[in-house]
Amino acid sequence: MRRAGRVEVVVFVVAAAGACASGCERREPVSSQPPILRIGAGVPAQGTRGSGLDYLTSAMTADSWLAQGADGRLTERLVREWTWSDDNTVLHLKLRKDVQLHDGTRFTPDVAAVAMRETLASGEYASFATVRSVEPTGDDSLILRLSEPNSFLLIDLSLSSVTLTRNKQTLGTGAFEMVKRDEGHAQFRAFSKYYRGRPALDEVSVTTYPTQRNAWAALMRGEIDMLYDVSRDAVDFVEAETTVKTYSFLRPYYNLLGFNVRHPVLKSAEVRRALNEAIDKDALVRDGLRGRGRPADGPLIPGHWAYSPPANPFVFNPQGAAARLEAIGLKTHPVGAGRMPSRFSFDCLILADDVRFERMGVLVQKQLADIGVDMRLVPLPLKELAVRIRRGQFEAFLFEMNGRSLSWAYAFWYSGNNAPFNDSGYTATDAVLERIRLARSEDDIRARVAEFLQIIHDDPPAVFLTWGETSRAVTRKFDVAGEPGRDIVPNAWNWRLASH
Repeated sequence: MRRAGRVEVVVFVVAAAGACASGCERREPVSSQPPILRIGAGVPAQGTRGSGLDYLTSAMTADSWLAQGADGRLTERLVREWTWSDDNTVLHLKLRKDVQLHDGTRFTPDVAAVAMRETLASGEYASFATVRSVEPTGDDSLILRLSEPNSFLLIDLSLSSVTLTRNKQTLGTGAFEMVKRDEGHAQFRAFSKYYRGRPALDEVSVTTYPTQRNAWAALMRGEIDMLYDVSRDAVDFVEAETTVKTYSFLRPYYNLLGFNVRHPVLKSAEVRRALNEAIDKDALVRDGLRGRGRPADGPLIPGHWAYSPPANPFVFNPQGAAARLEAIGLKTHPVGAGRMPSRFSFDCLILADDVRFERMGVLVQKQLADIGVDMRLVPLPLKELAVRIRRGQFEAFLFEMNGRSLSWAYAFWYSGNNAPFNDSGYTATDAVLERIRLARSEDDIRARVAEFLQIIHDDPPAVFLTWGETSRAVTRKFDVAGEPGRDIVPNAWNWRLASH
């Protein structure tokens, strides 16, 4: 099945989905004058310039059709109930009855049907292309008819922000209305008719800065109240500051060393298993992530309800890795002036001018050199890197990919999509990914996911390196709502002034 939609490789999360499903009840503000929250975001050296601003805008102004709990299970949001037909080709969605758009329009089934069609027309996820029709029914329901079963549709709806375009204006249902947005700045005001209760904040403003250092300086000067993203190099310093509190969580993105299995040497699964044994992931977390993360063993985030570890995970064993390569005839030999003697070599594409990937790349390069493999780093701008991965114009690449959901695993590793993200030539998991997509029960999905993760371990298309943490920093004058270990931004509507 061909995946619809644009190719997008991003450094930051770009959807407001995944907000906590529990611990988010409406709380009354301490002060009679609700506070104003001022957020500062450092613009990354690479990537979409407004990535932090885009995410914050979505989180403030729009809700998703459904939400996800900490384990990836679906919970209600604009949709309060959902049921499938026996053959999983008709989806019945029951809507909340107390939702309004920012212009005061009630979110009736007729209005919701228009918004749903806009969601599906975005082509953001492949599952959207399987929906043949959207029909409003009764006083609170939508019926979606599919051309074939697709277990990813509900997941993808939970990752999609709900908006409606009217008179060239984009309207949301979120806790805040957009007041204005221009280059590097956005301002939002509380939406008094928000269905979960009026926000405890009157206003939220977001300002972008050239670097995180600039944003941190603004926080210390009292110009902002929250630092959107704290770099790993600075987080220990920020945590030591008594006037702010940091909130860390595991980002749903895994770092990987991905292989093109058409390469004359990397086409061997035995070689790829040896490279997995050669990598000390604990050292990568310690030295590459400053201890802020955990080793990865596959493309689905640990803690997801369907996740299971491989039966025999790779253990750091450089001697065993070297022996594997020796056994298949890959012996160390000189390769010419200025080059290290090696068993074989390959080029690895990496994001240019980004210390996170440069540091990780050098560490991996050193570990592979220890077993006689020469990995040459080739820095590229983000746009060129994404294009070359998508077109299969690489021998290997080191980057990060979305591991939030099964639909993302399918999108990246299923070659039958005509490889819109990753044309690596890898096909070993195609059949089981299709079975996951067509699965009709949770038990079936869990069994098929275990099979997928085991195949991707036994015949690895990559070395799955690490999951990294990110941190937000907020002045202590705010009582921050949210679940421990999850992003605090989606619940900013429920923050209040701290009582001291």
